[in-house]
Formats: sequence, structure tokens, C-alpha cells
Amino acid sequence: MNSPPHLGHVRLAAALARLERAFGPRRDRIAPVHACGHCFNPGDLWVMAGPVDEIPDRLFARAVWKWDTTMDADVAFWRRLTPRILRLLAAGCLHIDATLVARKFNQAAWRDWPEDERSVVAEFCEAWFEAALTEPEGPAAVEVLPFVAILYGDVARWLAVWSATPGRRADRQLAELAGWWLPDLLGGALDLSFSGELPDVAAEMTAWLLDQAPTRIHEGDLSPDDAYRLAHLALPKA
Repeated sequence: MNSPPHLGHVRLAAALARLERAFGPRRDRIAPVHACGHCFNPGDLWVMAGPVDEIPDRLFARAVWKWDTTMDADVAFWRRLTPRILRLLAAGCLHIDATLVARKFNQAAWRDWPEDERSVVAEFCEAWFEAALTEPEGPAAVEVLPFVAILYGDVARWLAVWSATPGRRADRQLAELAGWWLPDLLGGALDLSFSGELPDVAAEMTAWLLDQAPTRIHEGDLSPDDAYRLAHLALPKA
């Protein structure tokens, strides 16, 4: 008998379906695409002007990467790409730094989009982060957190969600976060952004980690080196 799907997976699947409905009317719209002739040939531009799902994967990734550099920062085009971008991001198949993608969403002023589009992007962020914290085979929270923090310009709201999410998966993800970022926190600086989109969050992350760690990081969750680093992080500063 198949196991029932976890709620995080169900919520994420529902958010992805809503993305298709919200953006569907413009997803197949034919519109000119303007870009550097050295990066894209006329055939590439013709394909990208058509249905989004017919753009080959490598060309799609190049379009996402080049948007607002050697491709015009056409917000209407970025909105057309949005469902596929987020679907691939959630599946771990976009192969582009998620922090760069978040930066481009902000460059496209996603919070000024029509309410139905804006609300479903927000729902995707919440569902993807929930899946990271609750799903046994979910994405790594250390990969999702920078994306959603940059998109909102705020890490505190997402740490609050993490604090309120019980369960062994969320606890293990906390230990993984510590393993990734303890060296930065000990150095007193933690930049989650692609290129300065967020202020340094070391003080905020350190305070949150030290608050959560005593009850949520279990024996054996950290390597000996990371356990030593965490203990050193808790020492009073000279």
C-alpha cells in the first residue's frame, strides 16, 4: 500500500498548480524577445517568443541566466517564465543559483505584479519552505532559506516559521544549517545574498541558532568539529 502524501508535498503541489492557472493566460503569448545577438541567434529569439514549455531546457536556463544582462529586462517575459522557473527550482532541476533567481524576481518587481500572481508566488515560497522543513525527501532548508529571504528582503519571518515547525526533519535541518554556516557565524559575518541583496544576518542567525540548538540539535546530529564550533559560538564574547 502506498503511504499517504505528506502535507508539505500536498501544499507544494497545490501551489505549483495555482501558478499554472494564475500565469496560464500569458504563458503561451507570442511576443518579441530582444537580446544580444552574440548570446542568442534569431532562431533562439523566435523560440523564446513562443510557448514557454516548448523552449528547450538549455535555452530556457540561458534565458533565465541572461535576463537583465545581455537580454532585455522585459518584465512581461519574466512573468511568462515564472511558473516554469519555480517548478524547476522546486524540483532541483534549474541548475542556476537560487539566490540569483531571487535577485531577478526582485529586479522584475514581483511584489508589484497583479494580486493573483503575487499571492501565488508568495504561496509557493511558503509551501517550498514548509516542504524543506517537513518532507522526508524535501529540499535542503539551507538552499530554500536564502531564496525566500532575498525575495522578501527579510530572514526573520522565515526563522520564525522554522521555530514554530516541530518534528525531527526540522530539527535535522537545523543541524545541517549549523554545519553549513557555523564557520561564517564564528567569523561574525553571514551573507545569504547573491550580490548584496540582504544585509549581513550573522547576529540575527547566531541569536536564533543559540536559542533553538539546545532543544533541537540532538546528540550525533553534528560532527565533532561542528559541535565544537557551536559550543565556541555560545561563549561570551571577550
